[in-house]
Amino acid sequence: MENPLDTALLQTFVAVADVRSFTGAGRRLNLSQSAVSAQIVRLEEQVGQALLVRNTRSVTLTAHGQTLLGYARAMLNLSGEARARLGAGDAADTRLRIGASEDFAEGWLPDVMRRHSATRRGLRLDLTVDIGDSLFRRHASGEFDLVIGSRCAHTDQGATLWQEPLVWAFARHERLPEGEVPLACFPDPCPYRGAALKALALADLRYRIACESPSVTGIRTCVRAGIAIAPVPRSAIDGTLRELGVADGLPELPEVEFVLMHDARMPAAVEFAATIFDEAAVRTGAGKRTTP
Repeated sequence: MENPLDTALLQTFVAVADVRSFTGAGRRLNLSQSAVSAQIVRLEEQVGQALLVRNTRSVTLTAHGQTLLGYARAMLNLSGEARARLGAGDAADTRLRIGASEDFAEGWLPDVMRRHSATRRGLRLDLTVDIGDSLFRRHASGEFDLVIGSRCAHTDQGATLWQEPLVWAFARHERLPEGEVPLACFPDPCPYRGAALKALALADLRYRIACESPSVTGIRTCVRAGIAIAPVPRSAIDGTLRELGVADGLPELPEVEFVLMHDARMPAAVEFAATIFDEAAVRTGAGKRTTP
């Protein structure tokens, strides 16, 4: 009878597959890059197939790696469920109240939450989606244990995940409207809206709110239709949009700072904050996490 696959090696393999990086997987698992590499070699020896193709810039899955990935996820989930069921009688439930802006909630945060909670028995993650300024106020009032949002004015509160320019976005193939600048923005309080209105006022440009929506989807729909122009992080510019700037008669906008705040007295919040920092570092190339 063949030996069963080592779940520790499978966990390392899934981490590498998720972030496409040996270094990033090491951060997630608290392992050195050489340890991650050694574990992948051991797993490839166990299955008798090459699972990953590595070069100096990227990591990709082979066909055998793609096949194993689905089984590995299923095996790890079953293992986690079994541990949770067997230990249910003496488990102490922990609730972590998370607040996040919609750009995070629509992006990679849900998958990070799933992976994080799957290996921690008794941990329950509750997510509320709101606008950055509101999230930070609600965290200060004790409504959340951890929040992730954005702001356009730096303060000493919270820790920076990364920064990028705030830019004007408009439909890629539509003509710019003449006259007043038609804006698409979130309701107040919104850091992007505040920064845009301030920049337009300082440039002595007239504007009107052509679209106001509490959701990212609503804003993007209006912008893609050529109805309005929206202030967005540069990373939100996709193939349907184009970036406008000074050459188009619009003023420069400030940097956007993506921020995490958490309750440092709560171990579950501290641990999840570390996971978020590591994930953000991998995805933005920001390097190793520094403890706030």
